Amino acid sequence: MSSLAPAFEVNGLAADGLDDAKPTQVSWKEYRNLRHNVLPIRPLGSHVPAHGFKSPRDVPSDRGLLADPNLPNLLGLGVQRIDLTPSIGTQLTGLQLSQLTDVQKDELALLAAHRGVVFFRDQDITAEQQRALFDYYGLPELPGDNPEDGKKSATNTIQEQEQDYRKTYIHFKWPFADFHADSSFEINPPSFSLLRVDEPPPTGGDTNWISGYGTFESLSPTLQKFVEGLSAWHSAGHVYDSVLNHWSGHPPTRPRETLHPVVRTHPVTGYKSLNLNSGFVDRIDGLNRYESDKILELLFTHIHTAIDHSVRWRWEKNSVALWDNRATTHRATHDYAPIHRHGVRVTIIGEIPVLKKDSRARREVEKELRNQPNLPAVYNENLRKGKYLTETKPVF
Repeated sequence: MSSLAPAFEVNGLAADGLDDAKPTQVSWKEYRNLRHNVLPIRPLGSHVPAHGFKSPRDVPSDRGLLADPNLPNLLGLGVQRIDLTPSIGTQLTGLQLSQLTDVQKDELALLAAHRGVVFFRDQDITAEQQRALFDYYGLPELPGDNPEDGKKSATNTIQEQEQDYRKTYIHFKWPFADFHADSSFEINPPSFSLLRVDEPPPTGGDTNWISGYGTFESLSPTLQKFVEGLSAWHSAGHVYDSVLNHWSGHPPTRPRETLHPVVRTHPVTGYKSLNLNSGFVDRIDGLNRYESDKILELLFTHIHTAIDHSVRWRWEKNSVALWDNRATTHRATHDYAPIHRHGVRVTIIGEIPVLKKDSRARREVEKELRNQPNLPAVYNENLRKGKYLTETKPVF
């Protein structure tokens, strides 16, 4: 048993250590509905992480809740907005992230919550300014288990594999090149992430995002009701194993897994979002392994084939993407090996995911807004400017 600083419980009793041979179910008095396991390290190798795990956090309210949905400050003089698809992705030009006012930052958070990901070109923002921008939005995601220890991680360096991932894939249990939401196995998974690529390859290395709003709303009503009653285990076990035993890295925290709802409510938009990703989700709670595998296969296929709810971004030097992990999953395209690709990413932690009874599918809300005049700018261009038929006719 290894000693840990944060106070927690095992089987309802106060504890100060974790089992190194089998999973340890831990809990906290303040978060009785939370289910979290710390996985054993003994079967994976001899490395003993410096930290045990991250305790649950209460996070600041999302800045998007304070923003004007008409985005009058963000979409000011000289700023051009391009919705890249109806469902997800907006590009803004004529704006420097390094120079945003606080009210513009709030409106950007609201736009990202609705559009999933917002893109920028030719940005002069530095790594330190990226961190400062996200410190305004909330609490930074840190590698250790104690955010109060003063050791602020400025940034995460994204330096992709300089090899063909298909050749190395046989060594991995973690499908690292697949769709994922950043660190979804955490108790407080990240809300926003921001990546600036400063060394792109001449071609290739694009990143794809898929809308969680879109993948939920495009399920049949019967399947929507079914998945709303499910929860899934998001695990860091495969990541830990791959980093330790293939990349010869030394993970700072123990492997862990957290139970999150398969459908979550976005705290700003109120939309239901399909909260699954094949990069980290291991199994559905309450089902036997065969049932879980088959249902996840169906849902992962649904996500992977959601071309109508996806956007692909071609990186250029100093391009930036700011995305909302609560409403999207993403996947890098590893098609440029052995050419170098480098970027700097910052993230902040979000609230513990929940599904609220009063939340709705985005499509349901937008259907009620069709053909209404003067819709706020935060909604997509088709909804604001398109002419919708009053009756739906079959298409053959």
